[in-house]
Amino acid sequence: METPKVEAAYQVNPEPPKGGNLPIELWLTIVQSLRLDVDLDFFPYLIRLFDMRALKNLRLVSRTLNDVTEPLYWERVELSAPREAVETVRYLKANPVRSNYVKYMVLKGWRAKDVVPRCGEPSAEALSELLPSMCNLRAILFYGMNSTPEIFAHLHTLSHLQCVNLWFSSLPIIPPSVSPDCGNLPVSTFTLIENRYDPLRIRRCLDSFVNPARIEQIHVSSLAASCLYRWADTVTFDKLRGFDAPELPLRHFHLIYAFTKTCPNLECLRLDPGETDQVTLRSIPSPPDDVLRYLRSFHGTLPLAARIVPTRRVEKVYASCRSEGALTHTFGPALQRLSTSSKTIRVLHLNLRELKDDHLSLVASNLPLLEELNIGLTGHTSTSDRKRSSRGSRAVANNGRRSKSVGAGDGSDQEPPVTGVC
Repeated sequence: METPKVEAAYQVNPEPPKGGNLPIELWLTIVQSLRLDVDLDFFPYLIRLFDMRALKNLRLVSRTLNDVTEPLYWERVELSAPREAVETVRYLKANPVRSNYVKYMVLKGWRAKDVVPRCGEPSAEALSELLPSMCNLRAILFYGMNSTPEIFAHLHTLSHLQCVNLWFSSLPIIPPSVSPDCGNLPVSTFTLIENRYDPLRIRRCLDSFVNPARIEQIHVSSLAASCLYRWADTVTFDKLRGFDAPELPLRHFHLIYAFTKTCPNLECLRLDPGETDQVTLRSIPSPPDDVLRYLRSFHGTLPLAARIVPTRRVEKVYASCRSEGALTHTFGPALQRLSTSSKTIRVLHLNLRELKDDHLSLVASNLPLLEELNIGLTGHTSTSDRKRSSRGSRAVANNGRRSKSVGAGDGSDQEPPVTGVC
């Protein structure tokens, strides 16, 4: 583990706490071990979250540990419960040193300007007034909020903002005066989940936070994706490494491939299941040979993986096959197509409706060099299915001499969670 720098954790404190007989760097190394070990293959956290209960208990041990952990305790702030949110906002406004410790902020249920707040509930204006004091904020997440342009009024002042997540039932209109300023932010990770199709609002939002020359990760809903694909006709996303979006209907799949052509360095692609889990392999169009040349990780349905992965140097495949028809008629042919990339595929995670007798032998024969295999079962699975999965996994491990990790589960932890957050 790399030794943390004192300056990174105590940027706003001119006198870092004294560590007694231990140097402050060692204390920081010890405390950093309390961060949760979350393995996100797709959208890595810029800030790995702490075990907050352990961190709170550690603050009670001694004054030294309290001083060491205080900047880390305030690293992530979630404003959701109305009364607690009001108290937190007031506290941070009165304590600018601690507001500078905040790097990751989650906002849930804040109300629009034209909605009368309930007793003790914060308003969007209160948040806007707080943001300028958070000069070290790296990530901000809005969940389930009502439309309010005031939310964006001061975002352009956050010069270190790297991650913006917007999950709105109705996307607010970003004022034109704000858009150019937000476009200068160093945002590298952007999420937009919108439940109502409004091209003007979505495009204004993309213009504000997605700089094609800077963006590295994008996660969008189907509504936002359609606007993004149209916009991509005129720009190139040279630094984009990860893209997450729902599948389009097969007749519009060319739009996805056209977009990936504007992302020459794309490494991780995730397409949420759609029609490709219900049709035959022949029905799914193959991508052009000149796209996705640097793809290393793919998340999607098994039939779609069988179309995209071959001929590319993909190392990790996270695939689902949940319909009974696809499982019966497509599993074998899909594995045979993936075998053309058997020399590069090292990790395979499968999320299946059920596990049949020949599935594991097909995996072992077509991908003999796997180092990690995980099979999750979803839907109605019997105890015998799970026992068969466990026995079969051991058989695959014995058959593939290079296998390092083989597991079976219920599918709940099948794929790394994709949040698009920092």
